[in-house]
Parts: sequence; structure tokens; C-alpha cells
Amino acid sequence: MITDFIFIKGNNELSRFLLICFAVMAFLFFVVIALPLSYGNTIYNKNMPGKGGTIKIAAVLPAKGRFAYFSKQFINGLLLSSNNPNGSKIRYMIVNLPANAGKTSIGYVFASLAKKGVSAVVGPIFAGQLKYFASDSVKFKIPVITPSPLVTKEDVSPYIFSYGMTLKQEIKTEIKYAMDNGISSVSVIYPYDGYGQKLLAYIRHFSIKYGISILNAAAYTDKTTDFFYSFNSIVRFNNVGKGHISKAEEAQLGITPYNLMHGITKVKPHIPFKGLFVIGIPSKLKLILTQLMYYNITGFPIFGLSSFDSKLFIEKYGFYMQDAIFPNGFFKHSGNNAVKKFDAAYKKYYREMPNILSAEGYDIGGILIKAAEKFPLRRAAVSGGSPMPLGIGQLQNLPAKDVNGISFYGSLLSVKSYKGVCGISRLSGNRFKKNLYLFQYKNNKTYILESPF
Repeated sequence: MITDFIFIKGNNELSRFLLICFAVMAFLFFVVIALPLSYGNTIYNKNMPGKGGTIKIAAVLPAKGRFAYFSKQFINGLLLSSNNPNGSKIRYMIVNLPANAGKTSIGYVFASLAKKGVSAVVGPIFAGQLKYFASDSVKFKIPVITPSPLVTKEDVSPYIFSYGMTLKQEIKTEIKYAMDNGISSVSVIYPYDGYGQKLLAYIRHFSIKYGISILNAAAYTDKTTDFFYSFNSIVRFNNVGKGHISKAEEAQLGITPYNLMHGITKVKPHIPFKGLFVIGIPSKLKLILTQLMYYNITGFPIFGLSSFDSKLFIEKYGFYMQDAIFPNGFFKHSGNNAVKKFDAAYKKYYREMPNILSAEGYDIGGILIKAAEKFPLRRAAVSGGSPMPLGIGQLQNLPAKDVNGISFYGSLLSVKSYKGVCGISRLSGNRFKKNLYLFQYKNNKTYILESPF
């Protein structure tokens, strides 16, 4: 296995006068150079000598800029998979795709990759770019396998294969757990934006499916720092009467019946729900969790998303996370043998422990290797073979530039199941579906409630 590198510029470069006037100069949009990765150790420098395999796979990710760290974790896992059997058949090309790249620049990427005979594309890591990958995958007959969740209909094409964990899957895992454990009613605190509305829709959908009652849902804005009014929508605070605070305290604090903090926290409020979904980015989660305890709203499981599964976050706010339940797609301390071997190899080569991006990169690499085992090297070998998208026809009637992508598409379809470090997945349509881990933080320890193996 060997790695090529293609660095492209963002959309703002395409607006330059010379590129508009001289279309023939569009090829200069791509600058192809060979150099080592600049953001970490890579396995191919250690034990992957030679000119690499015959199957070209392009990883199209932001390899430069502020998002390069995330790509580094993913690419490290992807390249590490090449140590597996038949990994030497694959030759990776790392393509730098800026986070702001859109339809035009992504189209140029696919056009260039098609000319280079690329068999498949890995990426993107940003859901907003996936719709362009979907349309170009059809246009250039190149299959795409992505860790990014399919969010809208525009993200879907016959050539898109999704492997990553989805927010919908996270919500489903938690609601099903609530049903199985007698948590019959929940309330929700969520951000009042598109992201929050979508998650609330998922919670409502699966609550209906599994017979869970949603008692209340309280939205907050991105400017909210005091969550008293959100809490006031989901619990019933005790009336503040005489004797709770002194006249001096009332005068000093400007306390009213609706923002009385000292008074209401002396008596536990009435909590009607059995579980509470707390949705938000870490900066909001820390405020919500600390204020829940401040207002004495405790004694029930808090359901959060995978953003709770952060060592740094737990170290800072674990005191406020008692009985918190959250999912994730990977657990680096799992007792599973495959995970143990992956952890040891990753730590050996990169001198750090893997995360979910590393694990998904490693598993996607494994899926590509499994597909490569069945990948035909000659056109004659694939005519009439694996099922093709409607209207594609027989391979021998296709232009030579389309053969690699379409034949590898058939090879990917043949990977019906895969056991990776993120669990056991099965191909359903064009999605590799798998279960998630479910964790609970209790008594300053994280416990596994469910495992994907």
C-alpha cells in the first residue's frame, strides 16, 4: 500500500478571474505532490514498503486547517487497516477537501479521480457536503463509503454506502432501553434550532413506537445561560412562602416568585417524569447539568448523546452526571479481542489511544479490503456479475473510465456483513447497520449497559 496526496483549494479560488476566463486552466485546481503526512505518524512509513496495490481508493477529507485533527484520527485508522490480510491490494490517495468546499470544487475532485481510475471514495466527514458526493457518485460511477450519517434524501444515491453512527440511532437505542427498564415517561430539554427540532422529532417517533410518554419538552436558545425557565416547564416548584428567605435577602437579590433561587432550592420540586433527555453542545450541557443539581432536580436517569462520552467532560462534570445514560459506537476499553488488538496496534504506531473516528476509519478500511477480495481485475470477469444500479447495463458496454467504480460497487454490495471494532454490522440497502454501546455513569465509574457484539 502506498499513499498519494492531492491538495485542492476552496471555492473562493474558483472565483478568480483567470480561472473563469480560461477554462483550460481548471486543471491547475489540482496540485498533485508526494510528501509524508504532516499531522502524525503513519503506518505505511513503518512496514508498508513497495509501490502499493492495484485498487485505488481516495480518502477525501480536510487534511489541512482546523479540522485536520479529525481527519488525522480517521486516516490513521484507515491506514492501520492495511495491516490486515489483503490490505496490500489497496493504494490510498489522500485528498484535501476544505470544510467550505461545495458543489463545484467537489465536482472537480470527482472528475479528477475518475481520470485516475479510482475505484471508490471514502468521505466526507461533514454531512453538509454529502449531497454533492451523492450526486457526483452517480455522475462519475464511483461508489462512496462515508462515516457521515445520511440526513436528507439528497444524501442518498445507489452509490452511497453509510457506515457511521447516526443521531437517530442514538435516540432509538436510548428510548428502547427506557422501555425495557420501565422508564415509562420522559421530558426533554433541547436547543431551539434545526438540530434540536430534528432530535425532538426522533424522540417523539421512537417514544410512540415503544410506548413512552413525553410529558414536556422545553426549548432554549443559543443565548440561554440560566435554565430556570426551562426547568419551570418540566417540574413543579414549591410555592415560596414567608420564612424561606429574609427581607434583606429578598431586597438584595431582587427575588420574585419566578426567579427565586434560594427559596425554591430548599424544598425538592415535584418531578413528574421518570427520565430526562438533555440535548446540547458541551458548553450548554455543563450549564444544564450543574443547574439541575443546584435546583435539586435529581433522582432520575439523564439521557444524553454520545457527546457525554468524553473523558475530559466527565472529569470536569462527572459529579453532576450521576445515573447519566449515553450511547457511542466504540469503546476502547472493551474486552472484545478484536478491539484489544486494534487498541494495541494503534497505540504502537501512533503513541496514543484510538477514538470513534479512528475505529470507524479502521472498520471502513476493513470493509474495503473485504470488497477487494472479490474485486475483478479484468473487465471480462465482471460482466453479468454483481448487481448494478438500474440502467447501468453490462460492464462490457461501458466506457473504460467507468469500469473500475462500477465493478467495485458490485464488490461492496457483496459485503453482506462485517465484524469490526465498532461491532457487527449488516448491509441493509446501502447502509451498514449495527448496534451501539450504551453506557451509564454511576458512582464515578462508567458501566456498559449494552454492547454491539
